[in-house]
Amino acid sequence: MRVDVTSDSLLRMSHVAPPTFPVVQSLQSLFPEEALVRGRTVLCSGDAAVSLALRVVAAATQAGSWLGVVGVAHFGLMSACEQGVALQRMVLVTPTANKREWASTVAAVADGFELIMLQVPHGVGVADAQRVQARIQSRRNVLVLIDTARKSAPQSVFQPDVVLHTNTTKWHGIEQGAGYVQSREISVAVSGRRVPKAVQRTVHHVG
Repeated sequence: MRVDVTSDSLLRMSHVAPPTFPVVQSLQSLFPEEALVRGRTVLCSGDAAVSLALRVVAAATQAGSWLGVVGVAHFGLMSACEQGVALQRMVLVTPTANKREWASTVAAVADGFELIMLQVPHGVGVADAQRVQARIQSRRNVLVLIDTARKSAPQSVFQPDVVLHTNTTKWHGIEQGAGYVQSREISVAVSGRRVPKAVQRTVHHVG
């Protein structure tokens, strides 16, 4: 697959950028710096992985950063909108099925987008993950990985700096067996190599 990187996007990224991207206030307590630090990798896992990942990058897209969504299964534009993502600064990328070219595709996306949301397909090895992560660090992007498995200790070929494992504890809007789902409470287990101490947070979440 070919990914075209415009001169305008490279020009924007060539300027000296702040060390972090903003995060909505309700999620700031999930991050040691209360923001997304450039060059780092965040892993969102569990039953609310996709919606939380979208919420994590929402404020940055609203502030002007571009988001590349790569290989995320069953991705919904309505969900992205509900979480506050600026759709006019989001691009969906379907990576090649060839595992040998997968890392090259993701690396190309990193050249054109400051934020990358990525679901890693089965069969990707540690070497390719290291290659992608090295590009993220050199470009000073933020990589948000998605793992929808509900394992309490998600495994990844990547080395995430922050791990946000989600578990829905309560739904709102379907009381007494009727109505529409409006929001939910999710328990978020925060860990990772950049997290001084693992903590548990409860977040009121739409979607």
